[in-house]
Amino acid sequence: MAPPEATQNTPLAPSVEKAYYRKCIELKRRLNDVEEANDAARQRKARLNRAIMKMRLERAFLLEQLAKRLQNTTDGPDKAAATNNANSD
Repeated sequence: MAPPEATQNTPLAPSVEKAYYRKCIELKRRLNDVEEANDAARQRKARLNRAIMKMRLERAFLLEQLAKRLQNTTDGPDKAAATNNANSD
């Protein structure tokens, strides 16, 4: 149901209009604050995601290096000594 036309065209009292104006200004200020906080959080999240990706790559690299070194130690002197002992028997 549409509101009566008398209330649509009725001008507001100056004090009410000023109150709405102040409220509008305050809401705009709060909106800007929230948007700034959102941008800061977005940048922080992007920075953290980059750091996580870097750490994952570093972890993969270190695990590869560890696997190579473990493989070298099992193929290295211990294996050679074991084959020498088997040949001497």
